[in-house]
Formats: sequence, C-alpha cells, structure tokens
Amino acid sequence: MAILTREKLATYGIEVIVVVFGILIAFQVDEWREDRQRGRDRAAALSRLAEETAANLEDCEKVIPVLADHAQSVLAVVRVLHDGHLSDADKGSFEAGLIKVGYITGTPYSETVAEEMIATGLLKDLGNAELRNQVAELAGWIDGARSWDLDLRGSLRAAIAEVGKAVDFEHDGRFEVPADSNGPATGFEDGISVNYVLEELVANRTLKNAFIEAADTHLDMWRNHSEVCRRFEEIQASLTKMNLN
Repeated sequence: MAILTREKLATYGIEVIVVVFGILIAFQVDEWREDRQRGRDRAAALSRLAEETAANLEDCEKVIPVLADHAQSVLAVVRVLHDGHLSDADKGSFEAGLIKVGYITGTPYSETVAEEMIATGLLKDLGNAELRNQVAELAGWIDGARSWDLDLRGSLRAAIAEVGKAVDFEHDGRFEVPADSNGPATGFEDGISVNYVLEELVANRTLKNAFIEAADTHLDMWRNHSEVCRRFEEIQASLTKMNLN
C-alpha cells in the first residue's frame, strides 16, 4: 500500500495548482480573444452603420423635396377650388396638383445594420447609450414609415377616383405614369396634360372634400418622412461625435 508522504502531497498539490492555473489562463485567453473579436465586429458594424446612414440621408435629400412639392401642389388645388378662380400664375401649380394628388413616393430607407446589431447582441455591448437608443428605435421608425405609406396611399383612393371622373389625362407616350414606387420619381408629370372645365370642378363638392383630405394626407407623409430623416441625422451626429472622441 502506497503511503502519501508530505513531499508527495506537496508535489500533487503543486501539479493540481499548475493545471488549474493553466485552465484559468486558457479561459482568460479565450475570453480575451472573444472580446477582441467582438470589438472588431462592433467596429465593423458601426462603420457599416455610418455608410448605411449616409445612404439613407442621400435618399432623404431626394424624397423630402418631392413630398414637399406634391403637398404644395395639392394645396394649390384646394385654394383654387375654394376661391373658384384660377389665375394664369396659378395655372401650373393647379394642374400639377391634379396630376400629383394620387402619387406618393415609397420608403427607400434601409435598417439592415441596425437589425443585425440587435440580433447579434452587438448593440447591447455599445457603450454610447445615446447611439444605442437611437439604433434600437430606428427599425421601428422605418417600419412605421412604411405602414404610413400604405395607410396614406389607401386614404387617397377616394381623391384619385373623383379626379379621374372630373379630369381627362393625356400623356405623350414617352413614359409610364408610376402607380407605385419604392423611391422618389420626379419629372414624370412633365409629359402629362389635363383637360377640365374649372367651373365644373369648383361646383363639385365631393371633389373639393376629396382634395382637402388629400392635402392633409400629403402633409402627413411629408411630416412623417421628415421625422424619420431627422432620426438619421441624429445617428450620424452620434457616430461623428464618437469618432471625434
């Protein structure tokens, strides 16, 4: 029967300590490597977020002016129908409003990087609380904008139907008038002409009411997209501040 001497116990104890110490070091090394990789992944995600945000802001620069122009054109129709008089100076805006009333740009913005950061847990590791909250809310705002597009597009159907009854549209055949779009389209109305009798339009109470509601719809779309674009500006400002610091 083997007898454990103090020397052997001390040797075994040292070996156990060395093994345990080695295991702990291995765990720490693995954790260190994971942290470094996660840091690289986070930095790469932030870089792509900056690129995506810049692209979204470029889309905003195209979309917002189109929405503003359409809202102003539809409001011009409302004013003429209310006043019952069309001056030569207002004719262009009035006829543009008859054409643009049923057209709304799509929502071209992307939230791919934000969704990826949320799904992978990278967003939780982000030390900047302000940016973390902005990215977390972004997907909801863009989804909301898409829902607004669908809802508001549906609310214009009555106006489109009434305009179609009262106005004849003609185009020169160089293009197709977009019924729907995922992004901004400008200039398509240049090839369209409208035939109408102003007195008949002014006397059409249903048409007046439809245009009033349509004007509200276009203004809502303008405001909604402007709010989403403001969110992109906030994210870009936070990313810029992080780089400066």
